[in-house]
Amino acid sequence: MNHNFKPGDLALALSGPFQGEAVELVGFLQPGDTVFSVEGRALGVFRPASGLPGWHVCKAHEGCMMLADQLMPLRGDFAPERQKSQEVPA
Repeated sequence: MNHNFKPGDLALALSGPFQGEAVELVGFLQPGDTVFSVEGRALGVFRPASGLPGWHVCKAHEGCMMLADQLMPLRGDFAPERQKSQEVPA
């Protein structure tokens, strides 16, 4: 599922170490990209078992990697759908 995330967005972690918590998306990574800490230190190379690209997310200066399907946007992406479902037909 593609939510058109961008760095700086907030999302709800649906699984993983931050499950049920709001996280900030730091950057989108392809397998083999270098992962950096929030402070800019190189942490290593992104090598997901799935072979899929993912998001470097953080919460209170702790970070992890998550697939887009593990994240739900906490901004307007899904608001129009909810608003539309509450409209009364004319």
